[in-house]
Amino acid sequence: MKVLVAGEEPFISEIGKYCTDAGHDTTLFLIEDFYDSIESGYVMEQFSDVDVVIEAHNETAAAKQELLVSLAKHIPSDAMLLTSAMATSTTLAASWVANQGRVVGFLVMPPLENHPIVEVAAGFNTDKRYQEAAIGFWRSIGLVTMSVRDGAGLVRGRLIGGMINEAATLVMEGAASAEDIDMMLKIGNNLPLGPLAWADYIGLDSALGIMRGIYSEWQVDRFRPSPLLKHLVAAGKLGRKSNIGFFQYD
Repeated sequence: MKVLVAGEEPFISEIGKYCTDAGHDTTLFLIEDFYDSIESGYVMEQFSDVDVVIEAHNETAAAKQELLVSLAKHIPSDAMLLTSAMATSTTLAASWVANQGRVVGFLVMPPLENHPIVEVAAGFNTDKRYQEAAIGFWRSIGLVTMSVRDGAGLVRGRLIGGMINEAATLVMEGAASAEDIDMMLKIGNNLPLGPLAWADYIGLDSALGIMRGIYSEWQVDRFRPSPLLKHLVAAGKLGRKSNIGFFQYD
């Protein structure tokens, strides 16, 4: 299959590796590079026959909408469009493009080498055959597939995002240091990564985008983004991608 993966790191690299290892003809685009390619005409030439498009942007709903609209214009009308349902529901994402039946939501939480699992969610207008095709595709590249109900954050986005958000608030309140909070959950709860290191890994801008999307949909206080998370992103401290977030990186 010919596969296009567009969005932000580390999502596109980790998804792309699974696709490539499974033998698919895979091309990755950071969201900003995708627009540059459109201007050059490269996308129109190279992806007129793409089979599967994986959109993995979680930072802002506005940028996600722009990316999906642009993708839909430059790929075949029947190409399967898999959209990350971390910060928006599948149904909302599908409403931005033509042929909503081909849009299927998914959620992966890097690092995938530790968590080779993907949630799959059909939107209100998802065609059953595309839903089944999406499940078959994810299984074909080696991910354990779980079908869940649609909604921003799906299951693990709400659980892990909520844990990251609460951990950030605990740091802000001075309840414990970032190092101690992560150590408690790694040793006491057997997590492979502490919640704050996990946030740094996926990017604090992505973590904030996830919480904003979930809060926008549910409007309950437990999903309200932590002020510290918002301040770190505003300061450009995005985690590993900027070499500093809750922790410092070389």
